Amino acid sequence: MSARSFGARAVRSATLRRIALVLLLVLLYQVWLGVQAVGKAEPGIGDAPDERGRFDVDVVLGFQPERYHFLKLQDHGRVAGTTDTTVHLRGVSPAGVDALAREYWIESLAVPDSDA
Repeated sequence: MSARSFGARAVRSATLRRIALVLLLVLLYQVWLGVQAVGKAEPGIGDAPDERGRFDVDVVLGFQPERYHFLKLQDHGRVAGTTDTTVHLRGVSPAGVDALAREYWIESLAVPDSDA
């Protein structure tokens, strides 16, 4: 069987077309997450890391956080409290900031106030 006849059969296969469509949708969703993450992190985040290279971040949401959100945020740092729709995280790594910025339900990442 030649590669050309295999390709022609693959194009006619409904199952392979469905798989290709699902892969395309997943790829488009990942691209969208990356694009919307740009600019979420306020300038100055990470300017004052601790001895382990971690820092504090305020996670701004557009709603009151629920248990699910706290559990997801704890994957990236310690929850130190909330103020309205802002969750205060401590001990966040640079990779954690990148991961948080990719979450569609997070509006922005801010530098905590020094008096907070």
